[in-house]
Amino acid sequence: MSFITWQYLLFLPLVLIIYWHLPGRWRLWLLLAASYIFYGCWDVRFLALVMTTTAIDYICALSIEGKRMAAGRVLLLALLPAAWLSGCSLFLPAAGIHLVIITVAAALGLAFVAGHELIWRLGGENRSRSFLILSVVFCLSILGFFKYFGFFVDSARTMLEVLGLQTNRVLLNIILPVGISFYTFQSLGYVIDVYRGVSPACSSLLTFATFDAFFPQMVAGPIERGRHLIPQLEQPRAFAPEYLHDGVRLILVGFFKKVFVADNCAILANYVFDPKTPLNGYWAVLGALAFAFQIYGDFSGYTDIARGSAKLLGIDLVVNFRFPYFARNPSDFWGRWHISLSTWFRDYLYIPLGGNRGSKWETVRNLAITMLLAGLWHGASWIFVLWGAYHGVLLILYRVVPALRSLGDENASSRLRGVLAVTLMWILTLAGWAIFRSPNLHELGAWLAALGHWQTALALPWASSSLWLLIHVAPLIFLQLLTWKYRDETNLSRLAWPVRGVVYALMVLMIVSSTAQDTEFIYFQF
Repeated sequence: MSFITWQYLLFLPLVLIIYWHLPGRWRLWLLLAASYIFYGCWDVRFLALVMTTTAIDYICALSIEGKRMAAGRVLLLALLPAAWLSGCSLFLPAAGIHLVIITVAAALGLAFVAGHELIWRLGGENRSRSFLILSVVFCLSILGFFKYFGFFVDSARTMLEVLGLQTNRVLLNIILPVGISFYTFQSLGYVIDVYRGVSPACSSLLTFATFDAFFPQMVAGPIERGRHLIPQLEQPRAFAPEYLHDGVRLILVGFFKKVFVADNCAILANYVFDPKTPLNGYWAVLGALAFAFQIYGDFSGYTDIARGSAKLLGIDLVVNFRFPYFARNPSDFWGRWHISLSTWFRDYLYIPLGGNRGSKWETVRNLAITMLLAGLWHGASWIFVLWGAYHGVLLILYRVVPALRSLGDENASSRLRGVLAVTLMWILTLAGWAIFRSPNLHELGAWLAALGHWQTALALPWASSSLWLLIHVAPLIFLQLLTWKYRDETNLSRLAWPVRGVVYALMVLMIVSSTAQDTEFIYFQF
């Protein structure tokens, strides 16, 4: 179920009405059921993967703290995904769940139970570490199989054919479960925090399952930390008017960014990056600009709607975007763009690798590894690996080149230097988005080649398309200028009420008047 559908516009109010009329832990049961319905609307089969992640990380986190669960209960939880698939095969035959799929799910559950019992029997000082490894291996194996199996097999096949070895292309037809990277990383972060002792293990399976599948942020973030979201789920609360005001405001801003900005910019971006479109330098730049605003409006809009939906339930989700196109250097950009993922990679990969505590070249190595994996996280494609490598190079250059480091210094007081720094970072970010949006390496080459062809006469279609882009981007820029001093992209509550009312009315008008076709949120594919 997508946010931009009439089903969600009926689903959310229904959940809210029931939620605020239920007592105590009944609210958690409602949220868990609503989350599973929300996710199951895409494909009920993949709820088994959510259940698998939940069962594995719930058991491993308790085990890390030395709390041993009865073997029978461990077996029951581990086989729950297989039982779910069996039920789907009986009652939903059209789902296409065959015996082999159920058998694999059961075998995976039994393997986890065997590993769990073996670690407890062997004991030793490294028991907690072993349970952490058990969680990481199982969860990343599931993520890797569904997300990267075809990528690595296809790459190996291509390499063998380059060497003159013929291969038969036999690939499984694997569908990418929506949001698998987001809920896997959220769950893994929780287990790692328990291992580090910065977050207690959640003793309630109901609470943890709700945390793992919380519907507003499940499929595209923000990636929450257990120590932030779990206490909010457990905390009793009464309805407050600010929940309604803040929630509706966030949702309205999110719909504006998605429907009016992103979906209209997508028309132009899709045209430019269509392999059939002949390009010159003007069109290439215009396409990159359109995609930059499309992906920002799309992803930050999703986050705003997610935060607004959660706020209506009295729950605060972390801020995921903070004026990213005003960044002065690459590090500043990643502190403003997809903040929950950036901090995830920082805390669970970059810092454990050594961060910037070692020599200059060790820091360079750590940055390169982190950004390559961050690129690969976005998808099974060499384009995403290249995009990650590109941003890794930018981070390294701004660290080792004195002129860039001085220009990007966030503490520099010179206004001119600040403008130059933001402008340069904006150009570099556009180049990165061109890499990200290109369908493949060949089309990226075509985009780069187009930058060498600048006709002196501007064709009318290009000029009219530029005006189209400006019409749909200018309101977003105006909104950001209104909220800039509050350091919050959606904070309109401090404006005078007449101004605030006009802004809200204009956003509603732009949303309902938009003629662009609704497009799926870009980050659903990740």
